[in-house]
Amino acid sequence: MATISSIRTRLLEQFPEPQATLMATVFVESHDELIHRAEFNELTAVVRDLAEAQQRTEARVEELAEAQKELAEAQKELAEAQKQTTWAVKDLAKQVGGLAGALGGSLEDFACDLVPELLEHHQGMVIASAGPEELVVAGEPKEFDVVIRGTLAARPVIVLCEVKAAVSASEVRRFLKVVDAARASTPGAEIRALFFGYRADSQARRAIAAGGAAMIFTRGIMIP
Repeated sequence: MATISSIRTRLLEQFPEPQATLMATVFVESHDELIHRAEFNELTAVVRDLAEAQQRTEARVEELAEAQKELAEAQKELAEAQKQTTWAVKDLAKQVGGLAGALGGSLEDFACDLVPELLEHHQGMVIASAGPEELVVAGEPKEFDVVIRGTLAARPVIVLCEVKAAVSASEVRRFLKVVDAARASTPGAEIRALFFGYRADSQARRAIAAGGAAMIFTRGIMIP
């Protein structure tokens, strides 16, 4: 950086000493003032940028705080919705259970009225009784949906009826095992199996036919 002395020396080449000294002094002082002012302006700009950045940060923090508040409200609403959904599912389960019970009962009543008529019509069976009944199977009491007692060609016949809205092949096989156990528990009695309901898939129908059982469904009647 140039000093007053060096500038004065150069100015003396063209100006008298008093003027050269004054001009050198003014030049250096003005230069220092300009330097300080530039630094001040630069510092001011930095401070201004920092203040703006701080404002943006504060605004972002406020946005985040608001977002967290909304998130907390959304989580609360979600929890409440899940609670309501759980209640709704439980309520639906109760309704379905009640409907299933009511449906099962109505099907059993329907079977008690219809099955004996069809057995009389298709097999010539003389009906003595039809209704829910408990039989001893393998030494244990077993409740059957419908038990139809009567005679066929003067021979006593018992028809054990399984009532289901929809019968699956696995249910057919299970019930046929129960019927076999009932036959073993009642030697000398002719015991037959019959399935009654709204529908049965193809596998269930094949299992019924293979087991020599009867079937009465809305889509058809199969009585050996």
